[in-house]
Amino acid sequence: MQLFMFFVFALLVIPTVSSKEVVPSDSTNIEILEVEHTGSYSPSYKIFQRHEFINSAQTLSDILSSINGIQIRQISGLGNPVAISIRGSNSKQVQFYIDGQLVNDSQFGGFDLNQIPTEQIQSIEISKSQAIGTGATPIGGVVRINTYNPDSSQKKLSAVVGSFGHTELNATVNTIFDQHTLTLGAQTLNTDNNYKYLVPQTFNNPSISEKQSLLNNGYSKNTLYINDNIKFENNRVRIHGQYSDQTKELPNYRNNSPETTSNLATKTWRLGYLHTLHDIHAYVPSIELDSYYQDKSEIYLDAPNGVSEQSYHYNSDKKHVSVKPTVIWDSYTFTPFITLTDHAFQSEQFINGQANPCNGISECDIKAQLQQTSYGTRIEWQGNTLPINIYGLYNKLHNKSSNEPLKNTTAQTLYANDRFNTHELGATYQWREVVAEFVFSKGVRTPTLFELYGNRGAFKGNANLLPERSNTRAVNFAYKRKALVLNASSYIKKQENSIVAIFNSSNVGSYTNVSEATLKGLELQTNYKFNTQWLFALQGTFIHSNTHSIFSAFDDKKLPGVYHKQYSAALTYQVNNQWSVSLNHKIDRELYFNRSNKFQSEKNRGNGTPADREVTDLTFNWSHSQHNLNLTFSNLFNTEYQDLANRPAHGRSIQLKYSLKGI
Repeated sequence: MQLFMFFVFALLVIPTVSSKEVVPSDSTNIEILEVEHTGSYSPSYKIFQRHEFINSAQTLSDILSSINGIQIRQISGLGNPVAISIRGSNSKQVQFYIDGQLVNDSQFGGFDLNQIPTEQIQSIEISKSQAIGTGATPIGGVVRINTYNPDSSQKKLSAVVGSFGHTELNATVNTIFDQHTLTLGAQTLNTDNNYKYLVPQTFNNPSISEKQSLLNNGYSKNTLYINDNIKFENNRVRIHGQYSDQTKELPNYRNNSPETTSNLATKTWRLGYLHTLHDIHAYVPSIELDSYYQDKSEIYLDAPNGVSEQSYHYNSDKKHVSVKPTVIWDSYTFTPFITLTDHAFQSEQFINGQANPCNGISECDIKAQLQQTSYGTRIEWQGNTLPINIYGLYNKLHNKSSNEPLKNTTAQTLYANDRFNTHELGATYQWREVVAEFVFSKGVRTPTLFELYGNRGAFKGNANLLPERSNTRAVNFAYKRKALVLNASSYIKKQENSIVAIFNSSNVGSYTNVSEATLKGLELQTNYKFNTQWLFALQGTFIHSNTHSIFSAFDDKKLPGVYHKQYSAALTYQVNNQWSVSLNHKIDRELYFNRSNKFQSEKNRGNGTPADREVTDLTFNWSHSQHNLNLTFSNLFNTEYQDLANRPAHGRSIQLKYSLKGI
C-alpha cells in the first residue's frame, strides 16, 4: 500500500507541461493508434470506445456481458473465476488479446478478466466468430483490449465505494511531448466479499443451516502500468508495461469456518513492444514488429484449519515475437504474418513447508514447455464499383511441447509435436442502409499443457488428445436508418473432439475426447431512439444445442454451462445535459451444470435448469465540467439465483464512483 500511495503521489506532482513539451493546438497533431480491425463494417463485430464505459463502476466482465451472444458467469464475489462464452463456446475457446498480443495461458488455456483495470483501457473489440486481423481462427470468438492512448495532457482521479466493503482508487497521468505520448497509471482495489450466504453446516453447530456473512472471501489488487507512444520519421513505437499483485482469499463454503486462511496470491508483470515502419514502398506501405514478455507467479495456500497447510507454487513465463508486413496491389491487400511463442511452466508443492515427495500417488512437481509457430496470410479485396468486401484468412499452427517430472528419476519426459491449420472466408455487402455478411470458418483449440500431461497422481494427462475443431457458417444482417438500428445473426456451429475430464471408479481423472456437438443460434437486437432524451434497446439470444457422445449418458444432451435463452431490455433517459438514468432487465433461461443434464437441488427442482435468473440493474449518472458521479444498483430486486459453482449468488449490491479529470 505504501508503494502504491507513493506512486499516486508521484503521478499527481508530475507537471502537465514541461519545458520540452508542445501543447497541440488541436488533436490533429497527436498520433492516434488505430484499432487493428480491417475491412468494412461487420455486424458480428463490436467495439466499445473509452467514453462509453469509463465513467461507470463497471468491470470488464460487466461491459462484455452487455453484448448480445456473450455470456459471463462467475463465482459470486470479485476476484473469483470468470467464465466467458461467445455463441455457446467455453472460455478456453475464446482468444484474449491485449494490444494485439494473445495472452491465453498455455498451461490451463484461459485468461483472467480481472487482470486489467477499465481505467487502463482505450477500447474493447469483440468478434463473435472470426479472427480480428490475423492469427488462428478461434472456435469461440475474440476479445481484444487496446490499452489507454490519450489525445491530450491531463490527470485524472477516480474512487469507488460499494457494498461488501468494496473500495477502489485509480490515478492516471497523460503527458503529450514533442514526439511521444506518455501515460502512467495505478489502481488499488479491496473488497471483503462478505455477503450473506446459506451455510449448509455451520461451524458452531453442524446440524443446522444458517445465513451468515461469508468469511475469508476478501480480494485485493494493486496495479501499476505505463504506456509510451513514440513517433519519429517513418517509425511509430509503442511500449507498454503492467505489474499487478493480487490476493484472493478462499472461504470454506461448507461450514464457513473462521479458521481457514486459504488463499491464492498472484503476481504478474508484462512488457510489450510494438514497432511499425511506414511508407517503406508503394506496394509495401508498412511492416509491424511485435514482441512481449510476461512472467506470472502464483502461490495457492491450502490452509483449512490453521494447523496443517499445503502450498502450491506455479510459475510461468511467456515470450512472443511476430512480424507482419502489409502489401497492397491494385484492390487487394495482403497481410502475411509469422508469430513465434515460447511458454514455460514449472510447479512446486510443499506440505507444512516440506517438499512434497513424488511417489506416483500424490502430485508431482513438473516442468512443461510449449513452443508455438504460427504463420499464414490474410487477403482482402475491396470492390471498386461494387459495395462489397471479400476476405480470406489461412493460418498454420505448429506446436512442440514437453513435460518433465521433477524429483522422480524413474518417470519419463513426454513430448508432443503437432500441426494444425485454420481458415475462414467472409464477404460483406452494403446496400444503402443494409449490411449483409456471410462467414465460413474452420477453427481450432489445441489441448493445453495440463490437459496433455496432467499433474500425475490422482489426475492423469493424455498426450494423445486431439484438438477441438469447429466448422461455422454464419449470416449476419444490420439495418440502420435515422433513429432505428436492427441487427440479426444466424449461425450453425459443429464442434468435434470436445475435451472433457472423465473420472473412473477410483476417482482418478483424465482428459479425453468424448463428444461432438451441433449448435444452432439466433441473435436479434434493436435500438430505437424516440427523441433526444429516450433510448430503448431490446435483444434476445436463442441457442439449440445437441451433443453426440460415445457415452450413452452424455449422448443427445444439451451443452452444459450455457444459457440457451437470454432476453434483455434497456431504457435510458437523458434528463438534461448533466443527468441520465438507465434501467436494464435481463432474463436467462435453460442452463445445465453437467453433461448428463441432471441436477438435484435443495429446492428439489429435479432435472432441468437450476440457474434461471432475472436481474434488474439501475444506474444514475451525473456529469458536470470535470466531475462525474455514477451510482449503480446491481440486482435491484435482490433476486436469488445460482452462480457458476452452483452456489447461491450474492444479492443486491450498490456502487458509487466519483471521477475528477483535468486536475
